[in-house]
Order: sequence, then structure tokens, then C-alpha cells
Amino acid sequence: MFRLIRTSTWTATTRRLANIEYELEEVGAIVAAQAAGWTPPEAPVDGDLADVLRYVDAGVRDEAEMHAADYAERHLDQENVLCLALAERWTGFPDGSAVHYLGAGRWLHYHPGRTKLRTSRSHFFSESERICLLDSHRASRDLYPVASLPDLLERLGAHYIDYRAPRVGQPA
Repeated sequence: MFRLIRTSTWTATTRRLANIEYELEEVGAIVAAQAAGWTPPEAPVDGDLADVLRYVDAGVRDEAEMHAADYAERHLDQENVLCLALAERWTGFPDGSAVHYLGAGRWLHYHPGRTKLRTSRSHFFSESERICLLDSHRASRDLYPVASLPDLLERLGAHYIDYRAPRVGQPA
């Protein structure tokens, strides 16, 4: 049994078949070139699986530090007043997050968000990336989102700081 089809459908189908044949010829040429003397590149790590995992872990930590520094520079510290844009001040973790120690038990915690990570562990975090303040002196270990440097000062309790110069004879 035969079935009539439109000419435009037949033309589109023959074009697709011709494209597939052309792509197969290109793939065949690439495979032939590889077989003619191509050698795979050297591995960046010599050793067993543990060495490879350590190498990948170090790369993930470095990338987390860079992402945290970039985010801090874009959203918190454009003039790099607090040196938040320096990646070496951040400590990266294998889950893609990073922390920056401010002092006195206070940390800035960067998390790239689950839309950027797309991992099974990231579903506990917010959609988008953010930096939060973590205070180890509080009873609850809640993360407080930080939107700007004035917001960070307020969250640190800077409204209690006396910025006046101490009198002569008083300890600073």
C-alpha cells in the first residue's frame, strides 16, 4: 500500500537524510584522523583514584573561592574596602560554598544556590546565590542574608560602636 505525501515533506526529509550522511562522513574522517596517529593528552594527575579525587576536590574548592570573591565584589564590596574580592581570603568547600572569617566568631558564608549547582545536596539552599552572616556567639546558628556593606555593619551591631576618638589617658 502506498501513501501520498506532500512534496514539501519529502523535500525536508531528503535534506535531513543528506545532512545526516554528511555528518557521518565528517565523523568518519575524524575517527580516521585519530586512528592515524592521534594520542590522548596527558592526564593532569598520575596515580590512583584517590589522587584524582584530591585533584578534583582542590579544583572545586578553588572555584568556590573564586565565585565567592566575584559575588562579594559585585554585590557587597565594589571598591574592595574589606578585601572581600580577594579569593585567598575565602575558604572553599567541596559543596561549592565558601566562608570568610571576619573575626570575633563571625563568618560570611557564600552559597551559589541550587540553580547554579544543580546537585542533590543543594536543594536545602535558596534558588539564587547569596552571602549570609553566621554568628557563632548566638544560640541559634541562623544565617542572616547580607545585601550591602551598611547592612553588614548593622547585622554586626555597628550601631553600638563609639567612633569618637578616646580622650587622652583613656585606653582605646
